[in-house]
Amino acid sequence: MQLQQSKEGVAARVLRGAAIAACAVAVAALAALVVVTAVDVAGRYLFNKPLFGAVELSEFLLVFIGFGGLAYAELRDAHITVDFFVTVLPRRVQALLESMAALLGSLFWGFVAWRALDHGEQILEAAEVSINLAVPTYPFYLAVACGSILYALLLARRVVRALRVETA
Repeated sequence: MQLQQSKEGVAARVLRGAAIAACAVAVAALAALVVVTAVDVAGRYLFNKPLFGAVELSEFLLVFIGFGGLAYAELRDAHITVDFFVTVLPRRVQALLESMAALLGSLFWGFVAWRALDHGEQILEAAEVSINLAVPTYPFYLAVACGSILYALLLARRVVRALRVETA
């Protein structure tokens, strides 16, 4: 029994570490986006020469910002919820609803990860690159898949936690 608990502890630590790492990547991407935007705007208005490829760079960075923060927000229980109706229900019903919502979310984000990997593979085979900068685009689909699967795993963990509350 204790061996199983220690495995759960390791899995939880790995998920926590991965979510923190993904968040760090998102923060670095946000900082890079600020720099790209500032250079683009300064170049456009001061020198009449915008940063070449700024729109593509911004799009690429937004992938990391959007999908890097999902898991960390779940880890911190920081997603926006509207629970004014649910709070009046019995605790077991609340736990059941939470587990069902988390299960649906986990399935959805798992599907997003699967489709991103599949589409990324197709793009890799086609050797697709961005129009201006000629940057291969498949790694960004991999980033979408990684962020989505990490979020799906944390939602699955929420399902288990909610079911424990329900049966307690």
